Amino acid sequence: MYIRKTTEEELERVMEIIDEGAEYLGNQGLPQWQNDQKPTKEKILQDIHRNESYVLIYEEKIVGTAALVAGIDPVYTAIDGVWQKTDEPYLSIHRVALASSTRGKRLGKPLLEHLLTAAACQGIKDVRIDTYPTNHPMERTIFSAGFSYQGMIEFPFAHGERKAYQKILC
Repeated sequence: MYIRKTTEEELERVMEIIDEGAEYLGNQGLPQWQNDQKPTKEKILQDIHRNESYVLIYEEKIVGTAALVAGIDPVYTAIDGVWQKTDEPYLSIHRVALASSTRGKRLGKPLLEHLLTAAACQGIKDVRIDTYPTNHPMERTIFSAGFSYQGMIEFPFAHGERKAYQKILC
């Protein structure tokens, strides 16, 4: 199992995984990625062009996707809480999804760990991520990868409240 940068030719597969993720969230009664809020092809293509989109390869198949985004996230600056080490650059993990065929295989933690390694290889020591407050499976995955809860943030759309987490790398 490993991650690598996403290519444009893999956009359709990435969108299938995102659609499966949105369906799963909806079936769990979560508003996250519902009502036209899931990542679009255009957003994923932008991630690809910025070299921020990754795919998870498992048993020689693309089974996961995520973005490792550079730069200051305006939503993260208005945290109801406190970030650690705010004087250094950070990367944000966004648009995390796994193929429905992988449910129960516990691939979320390794995906996040591989992204942390990619951040460390870029010299980044601060990595942040968020999820909807009642997305307990994702929250467990985030904690299992060593992140700590830092506070609440809010995206500018309906049900935009998110729990925010951070991991400081050694």
